[in-house]
Parts: sequence; C-alpha cells; structure tokens
Amino acid sequence: MSVDVGHASQTAAKSLSPLSELRALKREGLEGKHARVRQLLDALLAAGDPLDIEAAGMMLGGAAQREQLAAADGAFLTQRVALLGSSTLDSLPHQLTAALIAGGILPEVRSAGFNQWQFEIRAGAPNLADLAPGVSALLLDDAAVYEEVVNPLDLDEVEARCAAFPTSLGEWADAARQVLGGLIVLTTMPLSALRRDSVIDYGRKARLEAAWDAMNAGILRLAAQKQGVAVLSAAAIQGRVSTTFAADRMRHVAGHIFSAEFQREYAAELARVVRAGLGRAAKCLVFDLDNTLWGGIVGDDGAAALKIGGAYPGSAHLELQKYGRDLVAQGVMLAVASKNDEDVALDAIANHPEMALRPDSFVAVRANWDPKPGNVRQLATSLNIGVDSMVFVDDNPVERGLMRELLPQVTTVELPNDPAGYAATVARRGDFNLLTLTDEDLNRTAMYRAQVQREELQSGSGTLEEYLLGLHSQLTVERLGEFNAARIVQLFGKTNQFNLTGIRYTEEEVRRRSQSGEAAFFGGRLKDRFGDNGLIAAWAVTRDGGGSGSAWGVENFVMSCRVFSRNVEDAVVGLILRAAKAAGAGEVRAAFVPTAKNAKFAGFYPALGFERVEAAERHADGQGPAQYRHTLRDLAELPTWIGVTREEEIDNAF
Repeated sequence: MSVDVGHASQTAAKSLSPLSELRALKREGLEGKHARVRQLLDALLAAGDPLDIEAAGMMLGGAAQREQLAAADGAFLTQRVALLGSSTLDSLPHQLTAALIAGGILPEVRSAGFNQWQFEIRAGAPNLADLAPGVSALLLDDAAVYEEVVNPLDLDEVEARCAAFPTSLGEWADAARQVLGGLIVLTTMPLSALRRDSVIDYGRKARLEAAWDAMNAGILRLAAQKQGVAVLSAAAIQGRVSTTFAADRMRHVAGHIFSAEFQREYAAELARVVRAGLGRAAKCLVFDLDNTLWGGIVGDDGAAALKIGGAYPGSAHLELQKYGRDLVAQGVMLAVASKNDEDVALDAIANHPEMALRPDSFVAVRANWDPKPGNVRQLATSLNIGVDSMVFVDDNPVERGLMRELLPQVTTVELPNDPAGYAATVARRGDFNLLTLTDEDLNRTAMYRAQVQREELQSGSGTLEEYLLGLHSQLTVERLGEFNAARIVQLFGKTNQFNLTGIRYTEEEVRRRSQSGEAAFFGGRLKDRFGDNGLIAAWAVTRDGGGSGSAWGVENFVMSCRVFSRNVEDAVVGLILRAAKAAGAGEVRAAFVPTAKNAKFAGFYPALGFERVEAAERHADGQGPAQYRHTLRDLAELPTWIGVTREEEIDNAF
C-alpha cells in the first residue's frame, strides 16, 4: 500500500487553526507558499483576534521571512513604514505587518521610541532616517494636547491649545516630510473618558467637546492643505471597535493608551493607505446576482418576485446596489459573475423597477453555468486588468470557497449570513480606497464601455491597419503640471505590465525633480472616435551634459493596459527620439528591468532601433536589467494612424 505523503501533509495542515498552520509553514520555510500565507492571514484578519494577528505579524516580519516570501516574483510589492506616537504601540508594527502581507505588500516597519514623535523629527530622525520610509504614520493620544496645558480645568486655556494644535501638527508634518520624505499619515485624536469626566458641569463639558471636535476638524483639513499628507479619522476607527482605550492597569503599568482592538483597526486602515499609495487599490467589484444583488432566484421565481427595495430583506439588497452605484460614480468598475441564463439575468437588471443598477452600470456581465473562477479570469482578461485587482462578492459560501481555492489572487469577501450587513461589510473593507481620485478614475466605467465598442469595430474591420485608422486616435503630450501631477504619479505607481523599469515616484519627488531640471515628466492623453481614454501613459526623461553630444535617458515609461496594441508606445518613444535629436543630443539611453508582469515587453526597445549595451549588473539567471541606446541616426516613421498634438512639450524638455 502506498501513502501520498504530500497530500496527507496538506490535509493535516488544513485541519490546523490559521495561526498554527502559519507556524508550521514558517518552520518548513515559506518559499512558494505565498498564496497560502495570504489566505491564512485573511482568515486571521476576518476573525479579528488582535493577539493572533499580532503573533502572525511577529512570525512573518523578520528579514528571513520577508526574503522567502519575496522569492515569489510579482506576488508582493515592498514598502518601508515608520511609526511614531505619544504612547506605547508595541503590537502595532506586528498587526500592520500582518495586514500588509495579506494585502500583497512586504513591509519593513520601524518605530520611534515611546513618546519620541517630536524629538525624533526635531533631531533629524536619528532612528528612522536611514529607513527612508515611503510612509510615516503618527498616532497621538490626548496627552499630546494636554502636556502643554497648565490647568486642565481652565477651559479658556484648553480651547486655546485645541485651536492652535492643528497648525502645530501641520508644521510637524512639514518637518517630517523634510527629514523622512514620503507620505505622512496623521490621525485625529479621541478624547479619553478620564479627561471628559474630570469636568463635572455639563455646560463646560460641552465646551470641551466642542473645542475638541473643532481641533479634530482642523486636523482633518490638513489633508487638503498639505501636499503629501493623509489624515485618518479616529472616529471612523472607533466605530469599528468595542473599546478604544486600553484597560486602566495597562495604561499605568505599560503606558498603553489604545486598546489592541483599536490598534488592529488602525493598522488595517493604515495598510489601506499604503496599498493605495503603491497602486494596489482594487479596480473591479464582481457581484453575484441571486440572493446577493437581489433576494430570490430569478430563474426559479421570475423577475417580478425578486426582493429589491421595500421591506427587509429587499431593502438590504437595494442598499448593496446603491453602494455599488456609489462606487461606479467614483470610477470603480462593476461586473457580474452569476450562474444564470444570460437573457433572464439581463432582463431583470434592465426592467425590474426597483433596480438601482442597470445594464450601463456594469462593464461586463457573465451569466452562465460555468464555474465562477473561470468567468472572473475571463473578465480580467477582457478588461486588461490583473485578477488581483478584482473583489468578489457572493452570498454562497461554496462559491466563495471555490474562488479562494482556484483563484486566490482575487479578494473574496466573507459575507455575513444576514443580508442586512452585506453593504456595510463590503464597504468597511476599503478595498477601493485611493489617496487621490483623478478624472481618469471618475470616467473609468465609460472608458471601459468604449473599449467594448472598439473591440466591436475591430471585429468588423478587414485588417488591423484599417481598424487602427478607423479609430482616429489623437495623442496629446502633457508636461507635468498642477492638474495632471496626481494622475502621472498614479500611473507610475499602479502600472505593472507596461512598466519598463519599475521605478515608482512620489508626487513630491516628481515636482521637486521637475522644478530643479533634474528630470522632465510627461503624460500622454489619448482620444479616439469613441471617447477620451484619459491620461494613459507617463514617462520620465533625464539629460546628461548639455548641447551637442549630450545624452537623453528614458528613466521610466509606463502605459495603461487599456491601450495595448495600438502603437501608442511606439509614437511616444518616436517623439522622444526626435526631440533629443533636435536638441543636439548624441544618443538616447533606456533600460528594461524584468519583473514577473512585464516580460512580454522585453523586446520593446530593440524593435524600435535601440542597441543593447552590456549591463553592469545581472541576475543569477542572466536575465538582469538590460541597458539600451539609440544613436539617433535612423528614426522609424511614427504610426500614421495616431495624430499628435503638443509634441513641442517634449522638444522643450530641457
């Protein structure tokens, strides 16, 4: 009798608790197990035990574990995070580590000392500067305000301190940006019960609360007033936990102010900010229909019997639809993956009088009897997005389990049994949260619908050239400016397929380098007969030396997958080459740095007449960064089917 040891081992592992299985995986080594690690972390985060989440983060946060997980090319992005506060935050780095790894980010997290938030920045960040964090987060408690109040019962003094605190905090954020760089994340401050209850008359209690609320409103406004600053709402975090503050004994013995539960939710919110900054926000929400977007089974009950709106449970399903409608208005794509006959499903979507979502709310509908993971994969392919950009919502636990098993890259939401909580459950996850909402985000659904029309044109065209000519494409070059900086940075941050070097920039960096003349940053906007595709490309150009014989360099070039196969990329590089030649440059240099997602573009530069230059570094497999140069002697013709406007923006790059 033979025994399948591997299968037996897997079966035994899956009978363990998520935390126990993580321990077992760590002992065995984490190479090749990143998908299972993320699944287990998802389960721990859903269960919500702060101690288990902390333990998981502690297990996975070491350099050896990061190195093992990083071996899975393309599975994770990386980020360095600095944490500062006015109280003990021992568990926070580990809870944040767990939340980030679950979200596809391998972090290096470092904390400043207890209540060192002001000294650390004033002293030039002796403990954090060498980390070079991409994100630095500050979590304060009310002691940060009261430590400069002589008499806490003097409401005039407290009101004055509260009124001045947002300005002081804004100045701290400016200083932190100077010494640490990156994004600064502030948070409003809860008022502790002891502070509130120390004032015994209700009139003065109201004054204290009003001053505190006004101060927090001022802190929230810093997000709009300060470049590179995000502000989280402590009130929103408090709404998700049963206890904000640590037990009194922990406050006295260990200096803990915030409960482990509050720190867990703060870590989850901070992880969303980090993911958004790296372009890992989800793009598409995929809904089931029966007993999810509506109550009942349309194929059995008929459209007229569906429960949508009105009394419960119809009101709960309508609430989920309205949440979806709000997402569409903010640029999130909606799609359907449902086991149904397509004509029956589409008829209900189009004609049921209570539907908040209509056919034009969705970029695609897959209603058939095929397994849903395959349908979701096809949706991702047709939309030219990664499956890791998709969120799946289905009331059926069997369908959710199948999605997790066969397509673990998709974020599968664990819904409660009661539909009353569907909308709130999906919304509180924050999978679609962004640092900045751009015009392209707002118009995304219309853009992808137009893409369907382009595909219809292509199917009716005799040749590829006829199709491309029929699009009447117009490329407009835009130099970095006030109105496009956020989108250009977003493109560099979130584009993974056509991303030729993988360099990602902060908004502060592109503005600073552009103003100093160190580099020139551009965006490319594409319009065609079906509409405006928005800003779909971004590139950074540098120059070595000046005048005749100088060299231009393409530091990075990224392009949205929406416009693949239309030769826009050829037109952009052609414009760069012509501008460099007109400026007297001797050559244009470029590089290709391979990643797990950009391999199909490895031959991009050679196809445009660039010659290979031996790279200084190579990976062990010989596939390291490739350096190229173009001597500007023979320039290929620009694609005839793409009109170009404002090309002089590149001509005047330097």
